[in-house]
Formats: sequence, structure tokens, C-alpha cells
Amino acid sequence: MLLGNIKSMKVAGVFVCLLATAVAVYPESPAKVTASRTTPVTSVQPSNPDVPLLTEEMINGWVKSWQRRLGLEEWKIEARIVRLHQLQKGTVANIHWSLPRRTANIKVLDPADSNLPRTEVVRDTELSVVHELIHLTMAKLPLDSGDTELEEETVKRISGALLSLEKKDEERRH
Repeated sequence: MLLGNIKSMKVAGVFVCLLATAVAVYPESPAKVTASRTTPVTSVQPSNPDVPLLTEEMINGWVKSWQRRLGLEEWKIEARIVRLHQLQKGTVANIHWSLPRRTANIKVLDPADSNLPRTEVVRDTELSVVHELIHLTMAKLPLDSGDTELEEETVKRISGALLSLEKKDEERRH
């Protein structure tokens, strides 16, 4: 139990530090009630895997788990796997949310359209889910929707740090 609390404190500390950095450098902007963000990709080429690597049950399992970890329990979040043409060009995932309704929809790229090695697809997709949920944790912040570069960099660092901590904990348990 003590190790779990220490881990939670570490995760919270990393998150707060990175979030504080992001908030300090963003100019003030009016609060938004709906918004969306995407996870960028460098290149994607279609492939045909023999066995499906991901299911919507897996994706929704990650959403529920990370939703709890990030304190987003009051949100109704739906997630689904979509084909490349259903995402904005150059992205592998996105999230759309409504603050007043506390609802969000996450789309992640179907592995059939990914150019990643099959061994990396599952971990990368979980990273995308965490990345999109981090955007949701920042939904109330006065961010500049016209310039999301700094937000994306901050979210990328936070999600990578959280997943690295999770991986280290899994390795210690085994």
C-alpha cells in the first residue's frame, strides 16, 4: 500500500510540475466549452496484419484505467478504433470534448493503417489514449487554440512520463 501511495505521489508530482510549466507560458485566452486535440504522427503507411492487435474493449479498458488515475471519473468518455481517413491528416488519435456535458470521444488509429512494427502498436496506442486524456485534464485551462505547439509538447512529455512510470512498476511486479 505504501508503495502505491509513493507511486501516486510521484505521478502527481511529475504531472503538477509539467502542468505548471505549461500554464506559466500560455497566454490567457477565453475559456472554451468545447474543443479537440490530436496526436501527431510523422508518417503512416497501410499494412495488413494477420491478427487484430487491438480491440475496442482494450481501448476502453485503458480509458477507464487512466481516467481513474487522472481523476476524470465524472466524465463520460467513449473511445473507438478508426481508419486513417477518419482522422485529421498527420495524426494517429484525437479527442473531442464538451465541458458543460462532461463528455468526450477519443479516436485511435486502426493498426491496419499503422506503419509501426507490430510489436510497438499496442504500447503506442495506449500512449495515444493517455495523451488524449491529458488534453482532457487541461480542458479548463486558458489555452490558445490557434497555437497548440507548446501544449502538444507538454502533453507529449506528461503522457510519456506517466507511461514510463507505469512500465517500471509493471517490471518490478514481475
